[in-house]
Amino acid sequence: MPQWSFLIPLLWVVLAVGISVAFRRINDKPIIPRLPDNARYAERAVSGRSLRSVITRIGGARNCLLVAVTGDRLIVTPFFPFTLMFLPELYGLEANIPSAAIRDVRSTTSMFQRVVIIAWDQPGRQEIELRVRRPDALIAALEAIRRPVRAR
Repeated sequence: MPQWSFLIPLLWVVLAVGISVAFRRINDKPIIPRLPDNARYAERAVSGRSLRSVITRIGGARNCLLVAVTGDRLIVTPFFPFTLMFLPELYGLEANIPSAAIRDVRSTTSMFQRVVIIAWDQPGRQEIELRVRRPDALIAALEAIRRPVRAR
């Protein structure tokens, strides 16, 4: 075996990272996400998991998600370096949901902690469970964009 063969696993990782960066660029997804300035609600270091399948339920995120509610959408995304190697796509940890697509927002207890479960249609029915520090503030912000105040 050649002396440089120890580099093969490293090259595979570099290739996977490079392809994931290219994929994110092509699909206009940020590599280093930032919370929007105009957010009604914003929090860093959120834990959560997608409820899409058994695999996504197991592969949640612990303290590495950004969550923001803007005037017309909910944004959930992992922060760098968790945006690499297709982790958000594999585990359903990235969502940019228009307010019109949000179908249900509820609070419940999971593993002795309060969580917020958000359901939306895009494409098909999706659900994500978020463990935030201010669950009532998140629910209020989501309810506000789901039922905007109409001008008289």
